[in-house]
Amino acid sequence: MRLKKITVTNLFGMFCHEVPLNMDDHITIIHGPNGIGKTILLTLLDALFGPQEEYYKLRRIPFSELSMDFDDGSTLCMERRIVLKHPTLLDTIDGERNRAGNAIKLLLKFSTRGSDEKSYEVPSIRREGITFSLERICSRIPELERMDSETWIYVPTQEKLLLEDVLDRFGDRLPSGGGHKKGMDENEPEWLKKVRNSIHIHFIETQRLDTTRLFSFSDSRRLRRSEESYHTIPTVIDYSKELADAIREKLAEYAELSQSLDRTFPTRLVKGNDSSNPTIEELRDDFSKLEEKRSRLMAAGLLDRGEEIDFKEFQEIDESDINVLSVYVHDVKEKLEVLDELTDKIDLLVNIINSRFLYKKMSISKKEGFIFETSDKQSISPTDLSSGEQHELVLNYELLFKVNPNSLILIDEPELSLHVIWQQQFIRDLQEIIKLAGFDVLLATHAPDIIHDRWDLTVELGGFTK
Repeated sequence: MRLKKITVTNLFGMFCHEVPLNMDDHITIIHGPNGIGKTILLTLLDALFGPQEEYYKLRRIPFSELSMDFDDGSTLCMERRIVLKHPTLLDTIDGERNRAGNAIKLLLKFSTRGSDEKSYEVPSIRREGITFSLERICSRIPELERMDSETWIYVPTQEKLLLEDVLDRFGDRLPSGGGHKKGMDENEPEWLKKVRNSIHIHFIETQRLDTTRLFSFSDSRRLRRSEESYHTIPTVIDYSKELADAIREKLAEYAELSQSLDRTFPTRLVKGNDSSNPTIEELRDDFSKLEEKRSRLMAAGLLDRGEEIDFKEFQEIDESDINVLSVYVHDVKEKLEVLDELTDKIDLLVNIINSRFLYKKMSISKKEGFIFETSDKQSISPTDLSSGEQHELVLNYELLFKVNPNSLILIDEPELSLHVIWQQQFIRDLQEIIKLAGFDVLLATHAPDIIHDRWDLTVELGGFTK
């Protein structure tokens, strides 16, 4: 199931946006003035189709209705309503909620062709369900700083959270009575789970050069065993290590298959192939292709020189060797196929980066991940790249390695820190990645150079509430 159209009404109480997605080209570009809701529209989609604990964003962002049409004719609609329990005591926070108990009601409705509409009200955790002092929230969740009686700042992202947001997001880390996220999952109807699970969303936000990770410490001399801490690390370092780990994992799979094939090689050699043996010319062609693939794998950092046989050695093939070489070629093909997908992605990443970076060259190491050298052969750390170079690397890596096929990718401001020429080449690079990885993209931009000559992919946001 693919998302076909997105409609949001009364965003910030003033905007109505309708965004039809380009189903054939797989890329839709939204643009418009600052403050019209481009990033918020992406955030709404991410919150709705992400984990249930992200629903707090849907309560926080002012809108009336968010509707999604799918290519199978079905529609998922979320209505957001303010429930004023004590309207005479209206003392608003962010213009919509007050300490007297007013809340945001979220109602999801799903309809398909020829069937009755289904509905589900998203449960909300209110203060009356709390059985502990609010002073304990910061002690249990150290990354929160309390601003006033019912407002906190989430330090890693600097988000402002109200009490309901804190309970929705961190209820499982609070004392008993502080949250029911597990219960929310149990209460979610099967039809809604099916709809939300059918759309895989991956949001690439503007803050992409640093990664915030939760670390646990076991050194009792410094911290109690149960304590946790958030640390920010450069994303290029995080992704470099991640790629090295992915290579090692894939090579372990390759080695396991190699051992299995080696153990059964004598038996299969004696039994022979099920099909007729190839001709000498066909074998030579196979060796040529395998040598090309072997060279490509070494260039991608997946094989060291000396691993696997140098197929150039097989210039002369005797008729008596055909059976042995036929079985051997079959085994090598099967082993190297394990590395095909990762090799294709590494090749494309390296080609894109090396076609952009003027004074540096990128290569991949199975031990270290990203390797960079200057034009005079000096090694440099990925963190020594310029901000534009890091944005280019992080964005392309994320699209190639961190996205599931058939997902909807949300990209906010891909132009950040990029030179105008790089911006103009972005859509072309994105199209090459989509051919390989297979997904849809909805991106928000302020930059005409990102759009370049593809205005046919754009939707301008600018509709005011009637």
